[in-house]
Amino acid sequence: MDKASESLVGEMSIMDRTGHKQMKWDTDKLDEITAAKETFDTLVKKGYSAFGSKTKMEPKHTIKEFDPTMEEVVMVPRTVGG
Repeated sequence: MDKASESLVGEMSIMDRTGHKQMKWDTDKLDEITAAKETFDTLVKKGYSAFGSKTKMEPKHTIKEFDPTMEEVVMVPRTVGG
């Protein structure tokens, strides 16, 4: 008997001056994926760095494009020295 593929829920943590916000998407819901990708792209254009991993247990690595199959994405604003 084949097991139906399970949908994945990804999570994006967005760091900002107030702490952080979280955004989640279900890989079975195109509208949620689209919203997460648009948020990712907007933040990257603002200078945020993105780090992600396929599972929450894996170490994060720098990513340049949104991948909805990643379980966890962390968006970090540009740091300004001074």
